[in-house]
Amino acid sequence: LVDVPGRGKVVVDIAYGGAFYAFVSAEKLGLDVCSSKTRDLVDAASAVTEAVKAQFKINHPDSEDLAFLYGTILTDGKDTYSEEPTTNICVFADEQVDRSPTGSGVTARIALQYHKGLLKLNQTRAFKSSATSSIFTGKAVRVSGTICFSSANVFLLRPKLSVR
Repeated sequence: LVDVPGRGKVVVDIAYGGAFYAFVSAEKLGLDVCSSKTRDLVDAASAVTEAVKAQFKINHPDSEDLAFLYGTILTDGKDTYSEEPTTNICVFADEQVDRSPTGSGVTARIALQYHKGLLKLNQTRAFKSSATSSIFTGKAVRVSGTICFSSANVFLLRPKLSVR
């Protein structure tokens, strides 16, 4: 639960898909992601973002540089699998609205739905942006293989050397 000023205590999920996002159904904030005014959605999402940042510390297992909340994605609450798209709006950075369903946000939402048992491996789900109606599809996959570290580079710049 996150205590969102002016909105009360709200259930918020945090998921990672290349960046950390807070996910909340717009309905829980008294809004409809498809019909509410964009300004109202932005204000609500920004309030969630600020509340999460103030109340929780986000950790990334490999890089402290990635341990921050990138934004909040308000959803239509339709997380159970359906062939119909689920709609969301992503508000990030300085109250910017992503015109697309958001690549890293879709990845995070897929991971969250899979974790909750709402999406199976290789089950395709469609995600629609409420801002532009554009649609991305994605699915949870199992990746395996072998990786090899092939090289490392170090660049040095001497202070007295001019570089053009």
